[in-house]
Amino acid sequence: MSAPALSPNCSDAETAKMSRARRWDFLLDIFAMNSFSWAVAIPIELFLAGMSWSEHLKVRLMALVFNTLIARPFSVYRNWIVNRFGGGGFINSYLVDTFVFLSFQFPLYMANMHLGGASWDEIATASITFMLIAGALGRPYGIYLDWVRRVWINTLVPLWSRPAD
Repeated sequence: MSAPALSPNCSDAETAKMSRARRWDFLLDIFAMNSFSWAVAIPIELFLAGMSWSEHLKVRLMALVFNTLIARPFSVYRNWIVNRFGGGGFINSYLVDTFVFLSFQFPLYMANMHLGGASWDEIATASITFMLIAGALGRPYGIYLDWVRRVWINTLVPLWSRPAD
């Protein structure tokens, strides 16, 4: 005889609603990460680095895959850090978002550089540049992610939650 199945202390409707919310959180995080990344990359890759549109699109399509894989884990990590250390004004928010961005993205960036065959000197130079850019982008991404979530929760969810006519 097998043990009874474990179930949460909530109804099937509540479980389905939570599952839908997690799915939308996942999709929202992917959208926010990819749209922010693309908006930031356009001036850097096309104007500063002088890449062609073809090169830019190839790099962005590869980034689309990578960003899609890390978007939700990044948001979960950010939420965890913000819930513990956030909420102290502009300076605190800037420091928390910068820390989150650097502590999550920097190890991934270094690993990517190493796997790509970069020398330790190249990794060090690129890492310093990355830290400066991440320091400037951590808070703007946090603001953007929070804005996208507010728009989603306050505008789109109520529209989709209406019963069909």
